[in-house]
Amino acid sequence: MAAAEREALAPFERADGGVNPYTVQLELQDCMQELVGIIRTEDELKQALERIAVLKERVATVGVEGHRQYNPGWHLALDLRSLLAVSECVALAALERRESRGGHTRDDYPKPDPELGKVKVVVRGKDGEVTVSQEPLDEMPDDLRALFEEKPRS
Repeated sequence: MAAAEREALAPFERADGGVNPYTVQLELQDCMQELVGIIRTEDELKQALERIAVLKERVATVGVEGHRQYNPGWHLALDLRSLLAVSECVALAALERRESRGGHTRDDYPKPDPELGKVKVVVRGKDGEVTVSQEPLDEMPDDLRALFEEKPRS
């Protein structure tokens, strides 16, 4: 508990020389919008992962001013690790999925891959590292499958 408290309060100790958390958030937002947007390529996704890795290092230098009672900058500083983790997971999953299907479009893989249509991409944290795997899709329940079956028109 004491370690979590020290970690949470650390940005106040770097108030004078720390990186502004809003700067890191803006850089992450730009990275995701430019490189992990609606239409993606392998090169862009790899660039995004490199930029995310740099931002993850910068989070350790974030500083905030003010008080603990109400401090949006501090709240953002605390949220940045989660924002970066989710961004990394999205980019890794998109890199793994070498196809275009539904809302996922890869400019370098413009067609669906029938084999990837049978699996889900699973991203997990393990031993401080993020792993990506493909696992078989769960079987669709009969009541849900019935909604997707084409019905004859009258």
